[in-house]
Amino acid sequence: MTPLLSLVVLGFRNFDVTTRVCMESLLPWLNDPEVEVLLVDNGSPDDSAQKTAQWCASHPRVKCLLSETNRGYAGGMNWGAEQAAGQWLLLVNNDTIFPAQTLDALKAVIRQAPSDVAMLGPVTNAAGNGQRLWKPGASHEEWLQIGRWLNEHPTHQLMPAYRCDFFCIAIRHDVWRELGGLDLEFGLGYYEDFDFSLRLAKAGYRQMITEDVFILHVGSATFQGTAAARALIKRNKKLLQSKHPGARFEHTRLGNLAVLQRYRELKSAGAWSPALDARYQLRVGALEGDAPRGMAKRWLWKRKVRLCMGD
Repeated sequence: MTPLLSLVVLGFRNFDVTTRVCMESLLPWLNDPEVEVLLVDNGSPDDSAQKTAQWCASHPRVKCLLSETNRGYAGGMNWGAEQAAGQWLLLVNNDTIFPAQTLDALKAVIRQAPSDVAMLGPVTNAAGNGQRLWKPGASHEEWLQIGRWLNEHPTHQLMPAYRCDFFCIAIRHDVWRELGGLDLEFGLGYYEDFDFSLRLAKAGYRQMITEDVFILHVGSATFQGTAAARALIKRNKKLLQSKHPGARFEHTRLGNLAVLQRYRELKSAGAWSPALDARYQLRVGALEGDAPRGMAKRWLWKRKVRLCMGD
């Protein structure tokens, strides 16, 4: 039986802090015949490869892939995807946690997705685009409770996205092959997801945000914030601009506002429900949370919101 979904979980260092927590959140689906799980250690310099092998030995349905070198984000995901059999891929950063019902909700969305929708981005607590929901002061434990409720109360709505954030992303496997996976030229990481999003759109496919799947994004503990990371971000942004001269670098708040405009259309059409309203409130909160700090820019942003939302 061909799995519906192949998860490629990419780990690098700090196994007990990140990868183990992520994998333990996936335990409810390890015996699901529709789900295949591949766990990749991407050449960790510590003892993470050994711990990865030990964890997989205790969970034999998980395929263990140990790289001798750090292939980078693109290379590690490409390597794992090459050995996946599912109709859809789910690329998973190890700094994510899956609330209850997550993959059940995702499978339902996949089955209903139109044929031209080739990529689905879940909503989360931390992302750089319209996938981000917002609740001031919410802890990770609170977000897991919120996420479970969202996963259990579907809206059956997909929202258009200019690009998707690859903290966790579902992609049709045949389209992944058609596009050749992620571009290795982006090295260790950053902007390869933006590049793939733009290439997918140019190939005539749609990418959507699924409001019915929530995954907690804890945040990277391996690379982000270092001088090397800042240099790589600068380098890869220039690389992306050279490959896609018309690329738009939009703030998170603009992606959220675009989704809220769609919510307003649904409400005006009478297609409303408690499930939609719960997500609407989490997005409206982000309008204030993401507002510019400067007085003039903040005034202009609020004016834009009023015009777009019709208030």
